[in-house]
Amino acid sequence: MNGQSVERLMDIILQMKINLAHINETLIQQTYEIREQLGLVFEEEKGTLEHCLTTIDEKLKQCSTLISDYQRRHAELAAMREKLVQLGAEPSALPPLLPSETVENIIAWRLRGLRDEGRF
Repeated sequence: MNGQSVERLMDIILQMKINLAHINETLIQQTYEIREQLGLVFEEEKGTLEHCLTTIDEKLKQCSTLISDYQRRHAELAAMREKLVQLGAEPSALPPLLPSETVENIIAWRLRGLRDEGRF
C-alpha cells in the first residue's frame, strides 16, 4: 500500500469514528427522551391507580355506614313487626338479617350473592 492509500484509509476510519460518535450521541439523547416520556406515563398511571384506591376506600367507608344503617333499621323494623303481630296483624316477612357483625364478612356475603345471581 502506498502512502496515499494509507492516508485515505485513516481518513475513512476517522470519519467512521466521527459518525459512530454522532450515532452514539443521538442514541443517548433518544434514550433519555424515551426514559423521560416513560417516566411521565408511569407517574400518570401511578396517579390513576392511587385515585382508584382512594375511590375504593371511600366506597368501603360508605358501605360500612350503610351496613350500620341497615342493621339499625332492621332492628327497628323487627320491633315494629313484633308490635304489629301483637296487635293481630300479619305483616310481610322481614328483609334478610345480615349474617355477620363484621363489615368484611358482610361484603364477602354480598359479593357471593351477586356472583350467584350473575350480577357480578
